[in-house]
This record gives sequence, C-alpha cells and structure tokens, in this order.
Amino acid sequence: MTIIFITGLSGVGKTSVLERLKKDGYNVIDTDYGYITIKNTGGVEERVWDEDKIKRLLNSSKEENLFLSGCYSNQGKFYSYFEHVVLLKADLNVMLERINKRRSHDYGKSEEERSEIMDSYEHVLPLLETRSDVIIDTTHSDIETVCNRLKELVSGDLRNA
Repeated sequence: MTIIFITGLSGVGKTSVLERLKKDGYNVIDTDYGYITIKNTGGVEERVWDEDKIKRLLNSSKEENLFLSGCYSNQGKFYSYFEHVVLLKADLNVMLERINKRRSHDYGKSEEERSEIMDSYEHVLPLLETRSDVIIDTTHSDIETVCNRLKELVSGDLRNA
C-alpha cells in the first residue's frame, strides 16, 4: 500500500488536510502527537521524531494507505519508506494569518515562535523544496482541492499533481 508523507511549515494547512482526509475515510497520523522526542545538542533543545516509534509505525503500516504529516530535522532518514514526499507551502503572510486564526493549538502565536517560523521560511523551506517530489502551494487553494491532489497520489493518477 501507499504511504504519503506531508510536510511543510506551520500554517500551510497540514492539520486541516489531515482532518479532511480522515473525515473522508483515510488513515492519517499527525506525528506532532506521540512521535516526538527532545534531542539536546550542545545545550540546544530540538523537537525531533522519535526514530524508534516512527520505524515501528512505518513497518506496521504496510497493509494500508496512510497519510503521515510532520516537519522535523530528522524526517529525511525515513524518505525511503514513502511513496511520495509532499510539501505544502504558502506565502509567509498567509501562513501567519492562518496561525493567528487557528484554534487547534497555539504554536506560532508568541513573538519567539513567529520569529522561528519566519527563520524557517527563509532557511528550512528551500531545503524542503529540494527534497520533496510533489509541491502543493496552498496559498490560494481550498482544503478540498489540496485533498483531491493528495488522493490522486494514492490512486496513482498523477495528471494534476
């Protein structure tokens, strides 16, 4: 079966897309919940994937289609497990506006977190773009359009991807 990995910075629509896909009957996992550990490197703490948990998840998901999402520095170690690595991206001002309006969690609302997001937009986004095989700009796309493109990846219909 197919495992699609959806990545992107905060505010691009990953959570909204997963919620819609789940409502449509697809298996989805947001790795922000239950799959993260704290890595301390030189006194700097970083949230990263718990690699053992991710391996167990991916090895147990071979019998079903799965949409998995997250954005962590060690995710590249697992790209070989995914049929597609899909980057959702949006204009920075749109991302920040979405973050201001969202109610699912508060990440990105403090000044420090907003600074992290802006820094990631400049430095991390270009790396994600080079490592992704499908890029979907969500700036002007509704959730249904984005989900339909993702569903096409599972069905193998790549005409619009």
